Amino acid sequence: MELACFDFDGTMIRGDSIAAYLKGALQKKLISPAEYAAVGWHTARYFLGLESGNRVKTRALQFTRKLTEAQRRELDRDFALNTLLPRLYPGARARWEQHRREGKKLLLVSASTENYMRFVADALQADALLCTRMLPDGTVTDNCKGEEKVRRIREWLGAQDIRADFAASFAYGDSASDLPMLRLTGHPVQVNPRKKLRKAAPDMEAVHWENP
Repeated sequence: MELACFDFDGTMIRGDSIAAYLKGALQKKLISPAEYAAVGWHTARYFLGLESGNRVKTRALQFTRKLTEAQRRELDRDFALNTLLPRLYPGARARWEQHRREGKKLLLVSASTENYMRFVADALQADALLCTRMLPDGTVTDNCKGEEKVRRIREWLGAQDIRADFAASFAYGDSASDLPMLRLTGHPVQVNPRKKLRKAAPDMEAVHWENP
């Protein structure tokens, strides 16, 4: 079976989805300005190597603990359908549908959290969503980044009893943390690549997708 593995943030859309999620929650007054500022402080510590991705995302999503299950579902669904999907690069959508016509298994492999990514995956009719897991209490586990993406792909293949033809498969990513997934396939594609990725793999195919 041939695969088409897509990173999401920076690859299928511009920017970081969890930042947009928090901004939307702030506008809806679901998170206070103080809580919002605190997330920024913890994010800075993450980039300095002082906090883990799991911890920062857990801190960012703490406000959801105050919401009912119905409120969380409405927030996440609305964000996915009305904020994220309209931001999809036309080039990403076209390549996704091309691979569907070719009969490839479509995998959405993202470090973003499953609370809202599940609605994106449903709308795109993905064959699998492999993303950062989130417990009911808002705790984030298994940050799906770097080598974890490869582990999750292989885990899914094993659970589905699918033997992948990696040489004929495609993968799309924008950052150096996507390199393990990109190098897993015979057709890796850098999308609007960041400098660190381009420097690490200068000979890898690169495409530039933009919104109209």
